[in-house]
Amino acid sequence: MKKILHLTLFLAIVSVLAGGALAFFNEITEPVIAKNNERQEQESLLEMYPDADTSSFDAVDISDIESTTINKIYKYNDLYIFNMSVPGYKDGTTFLVSINSIDLTIDKFVAISNGDTSGLGTQVLEDPFKESLEGNLADGELDTISGATVSSQPVVDGIHEAAETISQLK
Repeated sequence: MKKILHLTLFLAIVSVLAGGALAFFNEITEPVIAKNNERQEQESLLEMYPDADTSSFDAVDISDIESTTINKIYKYNDLYIFNMSVPGYKDGTTFLVSINSIDLTIDKFVAISNGDTSGLGTQVLEDPFKESLEGNLADGELDTISGATVSSQPVVDGIHEAAETISQLK
């Protein structure tokens, strides 16, 4: 009985120390991770529009928009650029899509990250999928990837949601 009490106490102390260490290191690394994500997003915006600079993209207030997939919205000329994270087979996809606010055509699509199955789900990162989206109506029928619909359909649904959101922003 005495041994069980000692082991329990030891386990409790180790758990408290480990939890404290994790919380400490999370607090230290969280701003660095956020800064890196912001830098990656800015690089992707400039990749989409190389003639622009970072001050060309005006952040849009999204506090009134109820969405679990829209992370940020930027306004650039007649375009709204959506930073979105959608679910997928495993970890989902984070992407930027710019939509013309006048005619709702997809101007550019850039996938930032995808944590789905390598080979199938990661096809949303590749040019054939990107090219199948650009130039089409954001609120129209968009192609998914055969064999990877669990990864590509949420991207298409996210783009449709972005098109609906533009009407709220006008």
